[in-house]
Amino acid sequence: MDEKRVARSERAQARRLNMTGEVVPVGTPKSPPYANSTPDERLAAAVRLIQHHEQLRGPRCALERAKWPGEAFVIGSDGA
Repeated sequence: MDEKRVARSERAQARRLNMTGEVVPVGTPKSPPYANSTPDERLAAAVRLIQHHEQLRGPRCALERAKWPGEAFVIGSDGA
């Protein structure tokens, strides 16, 4: 049980390094988080967010999209 607690604590610490947040009371005005950032800083923040979401999502499907199961419907076709 202690191993699970340690592993959970390590995952929480890793999340804290990647994600930032702030608790703000409802109705409190707040300036945009990147209002004083340069375009390069905004781009770097977006890249970090995308990488974090990719880690959460897991590996991509190795099968190319054209080989996924299912039917293709073409809008405007008569179905023939």
